[in-house]
Amino acid sequence: MLGQIDIFCLCDKQINEKKIVNDNISHFPFCAYYFTDSILTTMAEHKDDIFQSQTKRKGLSKYVSLTLLAGIERAIWAFCELNIADLMAQYQKPVTALELSQFGENNWNAKFLYRLLRVIADADIINEIDTGSNVPSMNSCQEETVRFQLTDDGLLLTSDHFSKARDLIRASLHPTWTQVMSHFPSLIKSNSSSYDCWEQAFGCSVFEYMTKEENKEFASAFNNSMVAYSHHVVAPLVAAIDFTRFSKLVDTAGGLGTLLSSILEANPNIHGILFDLAHVIESAKTMNLNEFQRKYIEPNRYEFVAGNMFDPETIPIADAYILKHVLHDWNDEKSIEILKSIRSANKALMQRNVTVFIAEMVIFSNGNENWEAHAVDLAVLTAGSKERTLSEYISILKKSGYEFNQLYKTNTEISVIEATTMTEICT
Repeated sequence: MLGQIDIFCLCDKQINEKKIVNDNISHFPFCAYYFTDSILTTMAEHKDDIFQSQTKRKGLSKYVSLTLLAGIERAIWAFCELNIADLMAQYQKPVTALELSQFGENNWNAKFLYRLLRVIADADIINEIDTGSNVPSMNSCQEETVRFQLTDDGLLLTSDHFSKARDLIRASLHPTWTQVMSHFPSLIKSNSSSYDCWEQAFGCSVFEYMTKEENKEFASAFNNSMVAYSHHVVAPLVAAIDFTRFSKLVDTAGGLGTLLSSILEANPNIHGILFDLAHVIESAKTMNLNEFQRKYIEPNRYEFVAGNMFDPETIPIADAYILKHVLHDWNDEKSIEILKSIRSANKALMQRNVTVFIAEMVIFSNGNENWEAHAVDLAVLTAGSKERTLSEYISILKKSGYEFNQLYKTNTEISVIEATTMTEICT
């Protein structure tokens, strides 16, 4: 349904004079269809219920329910690591745990696998099939008789599903995070803004960790998890903003191009540039069916450019840039450096306006809206960064030479800040 977003109480009078636009995004249905993108719109209609069902409980039941939920999460992670969704899809009919345990080259423990599948069925990722016999015989074993099949949600966990939901689970619940978060209490006690949990756990930054050969599998899953997050927010984000004002748009640190391809799909007048580090661009270009091809975007409407967002010489010239889940990875100083690099890249003989869109989990004054941002804030804090309030973003924009224009709220946890700058003149 359509609605007017709240006008936020900001301490800076100048901020209050800026526009905060209507939230004109209709609520997308939460439904699962394997052959369409509709599952990827949003969980916005259900997220508060999911959250409150656990954290809003009172007394001991709050903590019991949270620990039990963690057990289900670990089971889903194991289901994804074992790639069981692929096996079930290949089997093409309801299958028992025994049959799965011996499928292909498998030689798994069927009894243990059955116990895992029971939990996955509780999560509605697979269905337990009624074989017509509710009373098993004395000699029957459930791993031999009970059959399971994937639900629509379960199909998302196949390795070739474009949503990358499997890697979202694998990356988010990976044991790497257990090692990183084990240093979190020390971070709190350190009283130092430079404490880095990744440095403490692995002797390097998160970005250095991702580039090491031995961490290649985790890095791939992590990058694909970012694709999954993009699918989750892309439809309402694209609908919220009038991109027809621009002729050339750069998706800065745009990954595989999920967001940019969706913007181009909805705005046929725009030429898009996917800009990221060389190894990321190589991955985007060499996909069997890249994000632009999947959406039937004409090849002359997009290009891949490798570079470094800290180096203005490598940043493509354009009239608009979008940075989604980029600045929250960096402290204020580095974020300012990124924004200044974009501005410097557009030096010209004549001044002109350049627009940037910052898509992040903005922390608002109403605490009830912020639980996702608060949770992700702790994850990025392990690497020395943070989620920010609107005032904090406006501050770094001002220090970078930009003027805040307006805020777009979507019906997901993502908000978009629009700002403009006047380019420098070449001397």
